[in-house]
This record gives sequence, C-alpha cells and structure tokens, in this order.
Amino acid sequence: MGTRSKFTVFALATFVVCLLALYIHSHRKGQTGRIDNFLISLGGGLQRNVFYFTHGTRTIADHYLLLVNAKQRSEELTREVAELQSKVAALQEVGKENDRLRASLDFKKLEGVKLVSAHVVGHDVSNDYVGIRIDKGTRDGLREGLGVVSPQGVVGRILRTSDAFSTVITVIDPTSNIDGVIQRSRTRGIVSGQLNSMKVRMRYVDRLEDVVAGDTVVSSGFGWVFPAGLLIGYVMDVIPSPNSIVQSVIVKPAVDIYRLEEVLIAFPPAESKAVS
Repeated sequence: MGTRSKFTVFALATFVVCLLALYIHSHRKGQTGRIDNFLISLGGGLQRNVFYFTHGTRTIADHYLLLVNAKQRSEELTREVAELQSKVAALQEVGKENDRLRASLDFKKLEGVKLVSAHVVGHDVSNDYVGIRIDKGTRDGLREGLGVVSPQGVVGRILRTSDAFSTVITVIDPTSNIDGVIQRSRTRGIVSGQLNSMKVRMRYVDRLEDVVAGDTVVSSGFGWVFPAGLLIGYVMDVIPSPNSIVQSVIVKPAVDIYRLEEVLIAFPPAESKAVS
C-alpha cells in the first residue's frame, strides 16, 4: 500500500473516532442528535411493527380459540337439547301410558271379573279375518273364545292362541257375532262386521223396534263372552226394509282397532274365581 493510501485510511479512522467521541460526549450531556433521532426512530418503528404483529397474531389466535370453543359448546348444547327432547318424549309417553292404565284400572272395578292386560303387537288383515295380535298366550291362561275389551269398549274375541301370542278377531270382522242391546230401548240384536267396512251392522232387529240414529249399543252379557253393559258402538243409520220383517241398523264401533295399544282379556266369573 502506498503512502497516499495509508494517509487516507488514517484520516478516515481519525474522523470516525472524532465523531464517536462527539456522540459519546453529547449523549453524556443528555443531548439528542440526529444520529440519536435516527436510531430512536428506527428502533421505535421496529418495536411498533413487532408489537402490532404479535398483537395481531395473538388476536387471531384468541379468535380462533373462541370459535373452536364456541363450536364445541354448540355441539354440546345440541347434544343436551337432543337428550332433553328424548327425555321429554319418554315422559310424555309414560304419561299417556299412565292415563291408559288409569282408565284400565277404572275398568277393572267390575266386580267378579278377572282381566289380563296385553299389548297389541300387530294387525292381521287378510281375506280370512280382520284381527289383531297380542303378546299373551296359553302360558298366561288365555284360550280361544275369551272376550277382548279395552277401556273404550268391546274389541273382539280370541280366535287362536300360542304359548306367547294370541290372535283376536275384532268386531269389524264379518264373521264376528256379538249379542248386543240398544241401551235406550233394550232392543236386542246380533252385531256383526261388514265386508270391507269399518262399520258394523246390528242384525235381526224387528222393523217395529224403537231404534234411532245416535242410540248407544252395548253388550248384553248373554253367554258371558263379554260383561254386560260394555260399549260396542253408536247407531249411525237405520234402514227400514218394506219387504222384510227386520230393519238394517248401521253401527259405528266405539273402538278404533288401528289405534289400540293395550287390551284386556276378560275371564268369565266362574273362571275368575278359580284363577284368582
């Protein structure tokens, strides 16, 4: 390196040392120079940006956690609502069943009659008969011919049985025959189902008998298939026949077999005493 180059380097070094000495001297006196302002501005800007960045990142993270927690809480509330709805439905069903059982208990006040309760598990509608299937059979003491009733009225009679189930032929079956009586006038007749109809017909009613629409038809108790006085239905229409000694009495059954859930099987008084 030449003499001139050495002199230039020495001069620059001396200048830098002088500047540092002046900066240190001014800084010790509390004076703020341009360099300080520059450094402060640069550092402050960096700190501000770092603060905004970390604050924004923290805010985004907080919002994300809030959304995650809100979603989890929403799912928990949804499950709780579903569970509560299920419990409410179950309680309502229990309430309805209790109402039905209370009605059955009132019905069981008939003196000297044993009643066995059963659930309807199916409907049998075929060309042979219109019936229901219940979850009681021979092991529960049931047999063919016993009367089947509900708190609403007469249902039908047992057609056949197995160990655990029985088939009941209902009042609307054309082969069903129930001895009935008009409650108001005491007119007697045989109540039978009609083909492809939800209504029944009271047969063998003399055309001179006093029967009008709205009359109540109940069981006569004859032969003790059913207790006397159980509701069978209501007279809808009376059709006189000028060429016959009888009149046609159309009756609406009191029991809707397609809405039945529980029924009661009635034992004759003699059997009731024997099995009670």
